[in-house]
Amino acid sequence: MQKIWKQPFPSPKNSKNSVQMSLIAGVCVFIVLCFFKPFGISAIPSNNVFILSIEYAIVTILCSLLCNTGIPYLFPKFFDEVRWTVLQEIIFLIFLILVVAMGNILFTAFQSNSTITGNLIIKMIKYTLAIGIIPVVISVFIKQQQLLQKYSKGATEIETLITSNKSIEAPITVLEPEVLAETELQEKELLIENLPPTIIQLSGSNNQEILTISESDFVFAEASDNYTAIHYLKSNVLQKVLYRVTIKNLEEQTSSAKGIFRCHKSYLVNLKQVTSISGNAQGYKLHLLQNKFEIPVSRSLNSRIKEEFVSLRVKN
Repeated sequence: MQKIWKQPFPSPKNSKNSVQMSLIAGVCVFIVLCFFKPFGISAIPSNNVFILSIEYAIVTILCSLLCNTGIPYLFPKFFDEVRWTVLQEIIFLIFLILVVAMGNILFTAFQSNSTITGNLIIKMIKYTLAIGIIPVVISVFIKQQQLLQKYSKGATEIETLITSNKSIEAPITVLEPEVLAETELQEKELLIENLPPTIIQLSGSNNQEILTISESDFVFAEASDNYTAIHYLKSNVLQKVLYRVTIKNLEEQTSSAKGIFRCHKSYLVNLKQVTSISGNAQGYKLHLLQNKFEIPVSRSLNSRIKEEFVSLRVKN
C-alpha cells in the first residue's frame, strides 16, 4: 500500500486543468444545491434557490482557483512535478475542499448577517472531510491507474515500433563486376555529397562560452533560470558545462540538427542518445545512456515525441 501512495502523479501546476477543475467544482455545487436542495434549502422559494445556487457556485469556483492556481504559483518548488505523488495530490485536494467549505461558511455568514462560531467551523470541517475524503481518494487512484496504463501502453508501442524492422528490401539485381564497382563508387560519392553537417556550435552570452561538438555527441541540456547545463560526450566520456543561455536560445542554435528535440520546457534532448522510453502517470520518460539519465516529456508533446522519435529511428 505504501508504494501506491508514493506513485508519481501530475502536479496541479497545470493552469488549464486547474481552471477546468474549478469550473467543474462550481457546476457540481450548483447542481446539488439547485436540484437536490439539501441543508433545508427546499424551504426557500425556487427563484431564490436558483440565485443562491449560482452564488455558492461562484464562491466555490473562486476558492478553487485560489488553491489551484494561486498556491502553486506562490510555492512552485513544493509543487514540482518531479516529486509530486499520489499522497500529495490527495492531501492537496482535501485542503482544497476545506478552503471551499470555509469560503462557503464566510459567504453564508455575510449573507445572513450572522456570527461564525468555532462549533460551526468544526462541524463544517467534519462534514466536509466525511463527505469528501472517500471520493477524493478513489478518484485520485482511478486517475493514477488510467494515466499509468495510458502512458505505459504508449511507451510500449513506441519501443515496438523502434525495434521492429521497417526497412523494405529492394529486389536483388545481379550486376557485372565492372558495373558493380562503378555503381558503388557513384553511390559513395552521392552519399558524401548529401551528408548533413555533423558539427554544431553552442554558445552562451559570454564570449568564452563556446562549445563545438559533433551532433551525435550532444546528449541533453537542462535549463535552470537563465543558465543551461549542457551534457555531451568527449571521447565517449560524459562532460558537462554550464552556460548563461536560455533553453529557448539553445533550441534555436540547434534547429538545423537532426534529432535534437525540445521535449520539455526545461530540457533539450538528442533523440539519438535515447536508449529506451517508459511511462507513468505523469507522462513519458526518455532514458539516456543506458538509464543514466531520465528526461521527462511534456504531456502536450506526447504525439509529437512519437512522430519525432519513431521517424528518426526508423530512418536510421
